[in-house]
Amino acid sequence: MPPRAWLRAVLACVQPPLPGGGASIERRWGDDGAGVVGLSVRSLFDLWLQAQHWKPGDRIVFSALTVADMPFIARAHGLHVTALDIDPLTGEADADALARMMDGRTRAVVYAHLFGARGHTDGLREAAHANGALFVEDCAEAYAGPRWRGHPDSDLALFSFGPIKTATAAGGGLARVRDPEVRSEMRRLAAALPVQRRVDQLRRLAKIGLLNALGSPRTFGAVKRVLDAVGPGHDAVLQRLTRGFPGPDLLTRIRRRPSAPLVRTLGRRLDEGDEPVDRRIAPGRRLMAALDEVSVPTSQAETHSFWLVPVLAPEPQALVHRLESAGFHATLGRAFAVVEHDDLDDGPPPLGARHLMEHTVYLPFDPGMPGTVLDRLAETVISELQQQGGTGGTPRPGS
Repeated sequence: MPPRAWLRAVLACVQPPLPGGGASIERRWGDDGAGVVGLSVRSLFDLWLQAQHWKPGDRIVFSALTVADMPFIARAHGLHVTALDIDPLTGEADADALARMMDGRTRAVVYAHLFGARGHTDGLREAAHANGALFVEDCAEAYAGPRWRGHPDSDLALFSFGPIKTATAAGGGLARVRDPEVRSEMRRLAAALPVQRRVDQLRRLAKIGLLNALGSPRTFGAVKRVLDAVGPGHDAVLQRLTRGFPGPDLLTRIRRRPSAPLVRTLGRRLDEGDEPVDRRIAPGRRLMAALDEVSVPTSQAETHSFWLVPVLAPEPQALVHRLESAGFHATLGRAFAVVEHDDLDDGPPPLGARHLMEHTVYLPFDPGMPGTVLDRLAETVISELQQQGGTGGTPRPGS
């Protein structure tokens, strides 16, 4: 979060509520009345599942790489989770494979757009609807400004403003809900929830301020050495700090309404329009071009906001160490998880998603990096991958 935006978010914690509250944010996001505001994407997904009144044992299909909390929430509702594999380089899922998986118990298909790229959903949505299932777009990683709210024929589209998102409000989510009856039920259920405390929003902002300080080039090296020497390691600590809902009791934590400070900050993010995304595009494209022949998942997507820049490596940890020696902090993406079938008979294992999870390194891309730094980052990656056996990444599963 930029320093000025962070300071305004902190000041919102002592300001009066925004006139109209969350309803004003929903109207600002779209004049069709389809918007629902929530504490997070997880909260909105939980409300949506509650509004469906499905039976325990009903089936839900997830694209096979996502945030682990999403299938956890589905299972908490008694639903049977099945994985739809993805291509490890494009991040796309195959509509024909989905059609073969559908059965009379399948109630919904959830497709996650990855890393800032906007995936192709037409075939997936058609396969879901043709078999009587609902189609959900998880756009938490693909926010591209308030004008794009997912495909209009998707039954649910989810957008995140969490701590490390492109247009972060230190929390908060927006959903576009196609069915007015479901939308009304979600709002009714949300009205009965307790409100997030202002102090909880302030604590989140304090964590973001700490992360910004730790991420400074002047301090990161020293902090890294201390955490690696006396704690669980800097990567584990940073992953913990960036989690939106750390610790146990996830359902209790997400079943809250957003506080007045969070609602006010969400409104400011919407007022920024496409600016948070637009400023990432030119430097993101420059880095992609400099990486050239490196295998970069989702790099060929037609629409990309470059929320993350992942690369495939035969030896991911070796690449992380090489980047650190050059002054770049890369991560292995512990926030992601491969969705596995609840029943082995549900279909073939998600080999593509496993491959992506096991071989991906997330580069420390920031749109404020000078072009010379982006070029040096790319040169370091290429040099290491050449030593590992070439810049083409790793063989695809089954090849």
